[in-house]
Amino acid sequence: MKKSVTLIGVCFVFSGLQAQIKMYSNGNVGIQSSAVPEAALVVGGNASNKGTGYKTYIRSNNHALYVRREGVPTNNSTWLIANEGNNWVDGGQFYIGIKGYSIYGSPLGRGRAWGVFGEAGNSTSGYNYAVHGNLRGNQRGAAIVGTLDNVDINVPGRYVGYFMGDIRTTGNIYGTVLTPSASRSALMGRSAVMPLSAESDATNSMSVVEKLSQLTAVQYNLSEPQAAQAFAASGDTVAAAPRSVTDAQALEKTHYGLDAEVLKEIYPDLVYESQEGDLCINYTEMIPLLVQSVSELRAQVVSLQGAQTYNVRTRNGNETGIGGNALDVPALEQNDPNPFTQTTVVRYTLPESVKSAFLYIYDLNGTQIDQKTLQDRGKSSVTLEAGSLAPGMYLYALVADGKVIDTKRMIITK
Repeated sequence: MKKSVTLIGVCFVFSGLQAQIKMYSNGNVGIQSSAVPEAALVVGGNASNKGTGYKTYIRSNNHALYVRREGVPTNNSTWLIANEGNNWVDGGQFYIGIKGYSIYGSPLGRGRAWGVFGEAGNSTSGYNYAVHGNLRGNQRGAAIVGTLDNVDINVPGRYVGYFMGDIRTTGNIYGTVLTPSASRSALMGRSAVMPLSAESDATNSMSVVEKLSQLTAVQYNLSEPQAAQAFAASGDTVAAAPRSVTDAQALEKTHYGLDAEVLKEIYPDLVYESQEGDLCINYTEMIPLLVQSVSELRAQVVSLQGAQTYNVRTRNGNETGIGGNALDVPALEQNDPNPFTQTTVVRYTLPESVKSAFLYIYDLNGTQIDQKTLQDRGKSSVTLEAGSLAPGMYLYALVADGKVIDTKRMIITK
């Protein structure tokens, strides 16, 4: 009688298992699934929306799959992996090791979504990685790639990170920031490299110093970002992320910058419009303008110093001083035409009291390539020939009695 009860119990167990696990005529197995499975193993529902390309399909209203690794490894391995995916690249298709979806067909405006979410911590300090990417081999690519509505992109080199789209951070960025140079080799013939000067700007004859002097410096304080304000008013039940340390300090500090509206009128190419509709300034490319303005100011100082020297000399000689005859002040004018291909004329002014004067020609490396002795006094000129000089930018300086009066640039073109 006891054996019969046991046998009946075993039958009930197998009967229950048969209701939960079933092998179908196509060789596939279904667990808690009433439909004929299209994948080799289906748990919780059919894979019809995925076709027959999957070996395993799991569907659940709760967490679909949980894998936990713990304990001492039996193979003495130092790499303990809970879940590993290996997609062997052996052809010309698109290969993905692990792919994560978290998306809805239309905007919901609530909740949170992560395609891939990684957490790590409390291991050796400095060696905890929530998400780690490692580019191997010697082909171009990136360890981590980020795009906006784009999957297949061509990475031009080998990078740890490559992003197609705007990048925004609330914290600091540490490291050396490099921008493409304006060298001819870097531009590879895509654009002409022209010296920065008033003469190269056909629409405006003002110097860089004059342009920069029109800019307006402003100070301001940041307010709570509009995105955070909208979030607070949206009624979203998920808690907002706490403000970062840098964000908190940025709200407390006074900030300084340039009026973007004014800059847009003077240097429109330095002003951009962000996705939020705000005007943003490319401060990095303002550095060459500041360097050019220093060069222009220095030339003005040198010219004023030369004028002061000769005015002192004329006053001592009982001649007209400051405010007198312009011929008492040495001066150097811009060559005309500029740029030029064959010849150009340089006009200058030398007082009669000047004993010796020269016009020196230099390349951009500071090497003297020519010298003209100036015999005439008063207003005069000298003609320069391109000759065998290569196209490019050169410097010419007026030196009177051993003093540099002024230095200007000239451009030779083909």
